[in-house]
Amino acid sequence: MDLRTLRYFQTVASCGSYSRGSELLHISQPAISRAIRKLEDELGTSLFKRHGHGVSLTESGKTLLSRGQSILRQLDQARQEVRAGRTSPAGTISLAMPPAAGHILVPPLIEAFGTAYPNVTVNVVGGFSSTIHEWLVRGRVDVACAHDPLPQRGFQMIPLLDEEVFLVGKKGAFPFRRAYARPEDLSTLPLIAPGELNASRRMLDRWAADKRLQLQLKVQVDDHFITRALLRQGTGFTLLTRAGSQPELRLGELEARPFRPRAFWTLTLMAGAQAARSELLDAFMRTIRSVTRQLADSGNWKGSILSRE
Repeated sequence: MDLRTLRYFQTVASCGSYSRGSELLHISQPAISRAIRKLEDELGTSLFKRHGHGVSLTESGKTLLSRGQSILRQLDQARQEVRAGRTSPAGTISLAMPPAAGHILVPPLIEAFGTAYPNVTVNVVGGFSSTIHEWLVRGRVDVACAHDPLPQRGFQMIPLLDEEVFLVGKKGAFPFRRAYARPEDLSTLPLIAPGELNASRRMLDRWAADKRLQLQLKVQVDDHFITRALLRQGTGFTLLTRAGSQPELRLGELEARPFRPRAFWTLTLMAGAQAARSELLDAFMRTIRSVTRQLADSGNWKGSILSRE
């Protein structure tokens, strides 16, 4: 398999169009079409489905994209490390992180890691835990932090921090006066919830099943900023950590009530099996764990540390 053709394929897949891919690569469209057709012949399967607005990936194409992204990223990193030499490690690391946790963790992480490895670029993407899990499995990122991720064969999972979960809503909108919430209250409230694979949604669904609750799902949204906007508007209530709504809590726009019994979800560090990781990535993961411990010990991140190695 030719690496140049693999890059052509990746670009067309990202653009969803041969013509757009041709523009980005500065290569004629017929040349790209011939290269990808040759790749399909080599693999014995179609990689794209053509439609009126461009192309979309077949199942075989999706598999190749997820594997190919990881291969190309590792190749680029190896090239940078070799060029920089052993005395000055260099490369690129891709990190995925939930927005609230990232708001706390990423700034000191970048500062600490950048001091030790000034020639390494860190690419950070934010998303809900279900999306982050998919990015990691498909090879779009090297390492990730996610809340209560589903077990995944071939990946190491290191629990970092237990964060308490609160019921969050607009200030003054809670229909009960007590300072805490109970899972049973959820059946009486309009709820804002993410998709079914997200940690908070799985917690809601588990409570509903265990306690036979009929939840009132007002809106389903997989975007942290939209969720907070809906909360400020008073559209409904949702499950968040204090970090997830800290700006609005400080301004008095939202309020957060703990559950009784208390509820937690675990922020977990995820990466490929140790044998397949580079020394640079292992160093980055050690820095994530170290910075998390420092933030929790200082009180700047409310939670219980689960790993002190």
